[in-house]
Amino acid sequence: MKKLMILVFMIGMIPFFANAVSSSSNTPVLGEWKYEVPSAPYGYEKGVLVISEKDNQLVGEVKLPDGYKIELKKLTFEDGIFSCGLYVDYEYVKVKVQIDGQKMSGNVDTSQGQMTLTAKKVESSK
Repeated sequence: MKKLMILVFMIGMIPFFANAVSSSSNTPVLGEWKYEVPSAPYGYEKGVLVISEKDNQLVGEVKLPDGYKIELKKLTFEDGIFSCGLYVDYEYVKVKVQIDGQKMSGNVDTSQGQMTLTAKKVESSK
């Protein structure tokens, strides 16, 4: 009877362990990233990507130097590749970058063509 109770307890804990494992897989992309897109229009060429988790889902925003914020949509992180989308002046643009330690590099797809994005992770002061 004691073994049965231990087995039931362990089976009941599986969902908690699965959530812990899945959330930790997003760790490399979480945080603030200071980005540059040199060919982007004035005002959008520099800023900070802020990526976090809420209810085991990635969420984020872009903070522009003038204080304006843009919500990121459809955030995914898999096999070192982070992708998302956002609306810039009513146009939906797609971002796809490779995460390599404290650096990120890739492309932004817009109606004006592809633009190169690079970013460095901002060290937290905690």
